[in-house]
Amino acid sequence: MKGILVINFKTYKEATGNKAIGFARICKDVSRKYKVKIFVSPQYADIEKVSKLKIPTLAQHVDAMDEGAYTGHMSMLSLKRSGGVGTFLNHSERKLTLSEIKKSIELSKKYKLLTFCFASTAQEGKKITEYSPDFLLYEPPELIGTGISVSKTRAEEITKFVNAVERINPKTTVLCGAGITNGEDVKAALKLGVRG
Repeated sequence: MKGILVINFKTYKEATGNKAIGFARICKDVSRKYKVKIFVSPQYADIEKVSKLKIPTLAQHVDAMDEGAYTGHMSMLSLKRSGGVGTFLNHSERKLTLSEIKKSIELSKKYKLLTFCFASTAQEGKKITEYSPDFLLYEPPELIGTGISVSKTRAEEITKFVNAVERINPKTTVLCGAGITNGEDVKAALKLGVRG
């Protein structure tokens, strides 16, 4: 595989219910055609249906708790049994404390789930790296949804971020996001040392 793409469906109506399945099928076809690993992240209610397509499916968030009396929460056990392979943690639209991130990463290992942790800054990323997430994504929140690519406007920051993470924990795979809108943005990111 050449690289990694992570597609966040968010709560857009164009990627909800049956449309989530259709969008995931497109992602799977692109993955095969271009030999790139694609993870998709639909809403909770769509995880089981999407995961049956045999495309790696992530939760957009999971709570730092095990099974029990936690009404309204998403447990790692539920994610695992729904066919999910991992979860986002600390996305800028669902921020967590460092202690919640640490606990979530530890609990995810129990369930053999991958963790895709987001960092808004290099300093936050360095702290999260110490907890050994599987993936760490540098994503400045002010660029999300703008079409202004982090890989083209923050190249030096990405390179420093990659180097810092590799020094602290070389087992953590570094990705970047925010404003990535086309193949050129992805190529630019890969040249900076991230994996996707």
